[in-house]
Amino acid sequence: MFTGTTLLELILLNRYFSVLFHTPDRKLQIIILHYLLAGAILFTSSVSFFPMPITGLLSMSSTFLIARLYSVRPGSQMIFSALYVILGFIAESLSYCLILAIRPAHGVNQLSRLEQRLLILFISALIMLLFITVIRFIKRGQDYKISKSYYFIMTLIILISLLILNTLFFYSKINFWYILSVIGILGINFLIIFLFDRMIEIFRLAEVNYRLQRQMDAQDISYKQTVHSFMGIKRIIHDTNKHLVYIRACIKEGHAQEGIEHINRILLQIEASCQKVTTGNLAIDALISNALSIAYDRRIAMEHKIHITAAEINIDRYDLCIVLGNLLDNAIEAAQQVSGTENRFIHLHIHSNNNALIIYVGNSMADPSTSETHRQKENPGLHGIGLSNVQRTADKYGGHLKTTAKNGKFETVVVLPFPKISGSV
Repeated sequence: MFTGTTLLELILLNRYFSVLFHTPDRKLQIIILHYLLAGAILFTSSVSFFPMPITGLLSMSSTFLIARLYSVRPGSQMIFSALYVILGFIAESLSYCLILAIRPAHGVNQLSRLEQRLLILFISALIMLLFITVIRFIKRGQDYKISKSYYFIMTLIILISLLILNTLFFYSKINFWYILSVIGILGINFLIIFLFDRMIEIFRLAEVNYRLQRQMDAQDISYKQTVHSFMGIKRIIHDTNKHLVYIRACIKEGHAQEGIEHINRILLQIEASCQKVTTGNLAIDALISNALSIAYDRRIAMEHKIHITAAEINIDRYDLCIVLGNLLDNAIEAAQQVSGTENRFIHLHIHSNNNALIIYVGNSMADPSTSETHRQKENPGLHGIGLSNVQRTADKYGGHLKTTAKNGKFETVVVLPFPKISGSV
């Protein structure tokens, strides 16, 4: 008979987690093994009449074994496994109350302890089926990463529920208030499932909003670069009439070489205003193109060498904007403080391999002992903040940041290893 109740328990576990997490994401052999182990634990717990703490531990172990078959976060697996155990205790408590209520009328007093145990298991299984049906209406089957503090709060509520159930079961008389208390705890646990589900939905929507905002930021960078180039072209067009007058004068006076040099200079200005990097990576293209335009306006010689395949850059665009954007901003800010435009330069090298993205930025810098340099900087504290953000992003990917300053040159190297792609969620 206990074999039948064990199979019933396994069916309930399957229904419970299917309602929560849909279908298992494991091989058939692994699924069968987990169900066999869980069934063995449940059968042992049913026939042995262990004390409640041990029974609860065994129930938790078997439930967690089944939860491990689903591709959700361990925190969610643990929370909903514990909730199942609590619902099981509530179902057994209600079953026991029901048996006590019908005992005088239907001769349940004549049943042996084993028979009463079987009856409680069957009735509690039916009640659990009702609970699962209710959960189906309040749970949407989503999983998402939430803060650890929320997992802690949920766990604390579950432990308090277990403590109250233990006190009711062993130290309270079975009466109307006992039943009302059990139903109240049941309602609290349904509320936990409901709130947990809504909390996950809120976190998911917040992440979607966050990613959309990051995409808008990247588009804004590209927009600013385009506007900057357009304004440069507009300035040239505005002065075209003056340039043509001068070129006409050169031709009339027989100074053809001066006219050619002036035309070449105009062409260089137009080319500089339209400088565009096209690697295929939006963040890299927008940031470097924008930096080239700003460097040209501020009379900073900037050279770049980029050897990457855009499809292989497995770095989040937002993180890439933080790293490359801060490095270029710092380089431009430092280079423009150098006296003498012929001494201002920025060297940018970016390349990738199968494992990482490497970014090198070298720029001229003024003598740090010159006090006027510090007075000229608009935000002297932002340089350190920018590098700290770069360091934090490098740490996120398990990479590193290295800076050196010598002989009037500041060099920065950032290595960002590509995250390993895993099939697990």
